[in-house]
Amino acid sequence: MEDRSVDTLIVGSGYAGLNAFYSLKGKALLVSNSKTFKFWTAELRKLVDPKLRSETELGFVETKSVKDLDFSSLTVRVDNGIIRAKSLVLSPGCVRPNLLRVLENARKSSDVSLGAQDQYDEYLILQLSFYLRKLGKNVKVYTSYLSWLGEPVENEVKRMLDEVGIGYTENPEDVLDSCTPESPFEFYQANQFLQTKDNVYVAGDIIRGWPKLGELAMRSGKYVGASINGFSGSFKPIFIYILDNGKNIGLHIRSNIPWGGSYVTVRRSWVRSVFKRFIERYYIWRKGNMGFLLKV
Repeated sequence: MEDRSVDTLIVGSGYAGLNAFYSLKGKALLVSNSKTFKFWTAELRKLVDPKLRSETELGFVETKSVKDLDFSSLTVRVDNGIIRAKSLVLSPGCVRPNLLRVLENARKSSDVSLGAQDQYDEYLILQLSFYLRKLGKNVKVYTSYLSWLGEPVENEVKRMLDEVGIGYTENPEDVLDSCTPESPFEFYQANQFLQTKDNVYVAGDIIRGWPKLGELAMRSGKYVGASINGFSGSFKPIFIYILDNGKNIGLHIRSNIPWGGSYVTVRRSWVRSVFKRFIERYYIWRKGNMGFLLKV
């Protein structure tokens, strides 16, 4: 049985865990139940661009299954022993149980109606709807038009849906499940320093009440790595996403309203669509490393 000690242990090799690892310049142990990084933005795009790569292998990840956690001793029990840490980063993400089924149904059907259990997942359903409409499908969606991000966003989303002919329904046939953590994890409350306990950091989708958004997860991972390296400022969450209408127009959305703020901008142009095409390839090439896009 393994029993070892490390300075920093990162659990989870998704958007957040990878960027914490990169921010620490590899001076951490990164464990996950998979060595494969899947970029879901590219996975959705594969509906209209089947040759697009959406995943890559991570040779530096140690494949381990987490069985139990002890925050008081900063100890993690894995399938083959115990790992003790001075700093623990929890970034295991969460899973949407029926996501693959929703995607498969959408591929097969000519008439599609979509919704989401969690309003914070609306952006995924909307992006999927635009790609399905590009394929010539009859698409309806149950949505608030992202009104929870501010009125300017709501107005522009309504406009884009109308322009491409996506309808509204109150009775969607395929409803995306809420994202849920896998055992032994739960959603954790985070303070302004993304800590849930002393020396226990949480990053990405595992943070209670936050939108499950790749860009936000990456930023939180970068922040946690910087904090362990000595950075003392608090984390400023913001929702950033490019919604592509499937016809070479993108909405670049920024808002901190979900965290009680008042900042919101939405910019529409073909440049945003081009930038999204770049992002889809960049993150696979960079193996999930945010790099210079942290400042974009």
